Amino acid sequence: MKNISKRFTIAIIHRNGFRRLKAALDSAINIAGKSDEILIIDNASTDNSMEKIEQDNAYKNIKIIKNSCNTGYAYTCNQAMSQGNGKYFLLCNNDIKLPKNCLSDFEKIFIDFPESGIIGGQLLDVNQNMVGSYSKAPTFFSELDSIGRLRSPERYQTIHEVGTLRGACLAVRRSTVESAGMMDEDFFFYFEETEWCTRIAKNGWKVLIAPHIKITHIGGDSTKSVYHGSRIEFFRSRLLFWHKALPSHLVIILYLWNIPKLIIDGCFYFIVTILTLGLNIRMRNKLLDRVVVLTWLLLGKPKKWGLPGKC
Repeated sequence: MKNISKRFTIAIIHRNGFRRLKAALDSAINIAGKSDEILIIDNASTDNSMEKIEQDNAYKNIKIIKNSCNTGYAYTCNQAMSQGNGKYFLLCNNDIKLPKNCLSDFEKIFIDFPESGIIGGQLLDVNQNMVGSYSKAPTFFSELDSIGRLRSPERYQTIHEVGTLRGACLAVRRSTVESAGMMDEDFFFYFEETEWCTRIAKNGWKVLIAPHIKITHIGGDSTKSVYHGSRIEFFRSRLLFWHKALPSHLVIILYLWNIPKLIIDGCFYFIVTILTLGLNIRMRNKLLDRVVVLTWLLLGKPKKWGLPGKC
């Protein structure tokens, strides 16, 4: 049986970006007590960020796990939960900053709400504005429009049960993981937290949002340089989620609906791009996004397309 010798295992999932990793680590060190531990799971970084961390004595007590290739977010989180010794896990992106007392706050919720299985805090952007941190569980009808729209951050001001959480920083009980299972490693990037939250709820646990725990999340920084590849990964994971969550006939309907929707959206953004003489970068990116995803679909969803460096 696993030795549960720690209160929290804080796991930071990393791939490239020394400055944001350092900021995340420093915030974790500032809040971690003697009964907590910090892990870094490195997904084959190529920028020498891990070498810099290893050479800094400030991080000598942090356990580092290195992967030889990019194994995906779900796999890496599962590594952390398999090797961590905490009663609770705090699974974090490398572009977050943890607030003071958040471990005690998460622990108090777990104690006060014994049915709580997984908890998310209120995410803030770099300007400290609140951003969407949760959504309803996706359904066939919500998927006809978009994937589980993130809810207005002002909707709830108290701890509340929600459908799914945004996966930038998640607190989860070890006992929840033992009963509902770890993240589904079929998801490389995107939707792993959506599938996990819905599965946790199906196993009798509650998915909670804690608005008073405010966590800064830069967001999207690791995929900015490979934006269109990340959009393919998003759509690939979206299709996978449909197959896992919905009957096959509904999956076919959604699949057939999204191809003309991509074409219509692409035509709209093409017209806007022409009218703005191509000067609107946001519109150009949206047009190219639709073209890339549609091409990927029509070519039979090539496995090699998407984010680079995958195992």
